[in-house]
Amino acid sequence: MNNMGSGGTNDIIAAIDSSVDPNNDGDTSDHLDIISMSLGGGGTPDDPLSTASDNAVNQGVIVVAAAGNSGPGYDTVECPGCARKVITVGAITKGREIAGFSSRGPVTWNSPDSPMTKPDIVAPGVFICAAEYDGAWADSRCLDNNHVSISGTSMATPHIAGAVALLKQAHPEWTPQIIK
Repeated sequence: MNNMGSGGTNDIIAAIDSSVDPNNDGDTSDHLDIISMSLGGGGTPDDPLSTASDNAVNQGVIVVAAAGNSGPGYDTVECPGCARKVITVGAITKGREIAGFSSRGPVTWNSPDSPMTKPDIVAPGVFICAAEYDGAWADSRCLDNNHVSISGTSMATPHIAGAVALLKQAHPEWTPQIIK
């Protein structure tokens, strides 16, 4: 991603592939444990970004992805959150209600195994205090002049990625499928 947080699908796929084989030597035993992706866009479980995400899971990488902020309608989960094997994260309020913006399933597409239930889990994603960058959201300060209050499934996803990291630390033998 560039310094503005944007990037192309090919760059994202290259980063996913790099997480599976960090030194590009063909030996995937040194793969990362977890990928956390707070990004998304249109797509299906069969598109290249979803396929790359599912392939990473097949190699032992746990992939956690934001569901997207296209709610409250149904069938609005974005890619790579719509991938079959990733842990897809929706957002809830502090009152434990689904956030109005949080994308919802099911994920449907032209496939024999459609539809698929997503998101897989929800986490706090409304008014989350986070580190600010380049003056973004300066009108939503929290804590101090270096933090802002942000809402979105991109704020919920790191909560789950962190919980997954703790599970993986406690149970290093657990596969991505077991953790999901």
